[in-house]
Amino acid sequence: MRKLDEIGICPNCDCTISSFKTQNYKRFAKCEICGLSYALPKRGSISNSALICSKNKFPILIIEAQNQPAYFWTDGPCFNCVKYDKCANVKELITEFKELKVYGY
Repeated sequence: MRKLDEIGICPNCDCTISSFKTQNYKRFAKCEICGLSYALPKRGSISNSALICSKNKFPILIIEAQNQPAYFWTDGPCFNCVKYDKCANVKELITEFKELKVYGY
């Protein structure tokens, strides 16, 4: 297991959540203090948006894959969330990306 980057703050203990990659190329995020962990997508580059999900308090990550617009991830894909269409943070990111013409928007 190899540590990649720090991606945000843990909602349970206010410590750092880091991303890791296993030998079989699976990626996950984990808090090294309280042990909170969740899966990350296997493909695509991961960037931190510096925003926090209002529903579950995890950092909102930007997943950029080839030949498709970027999508957002907390402890799972944001587009699967019931509140996705009403999420102010996601709307803010999409508006900013369209203005800057980045991440495929």
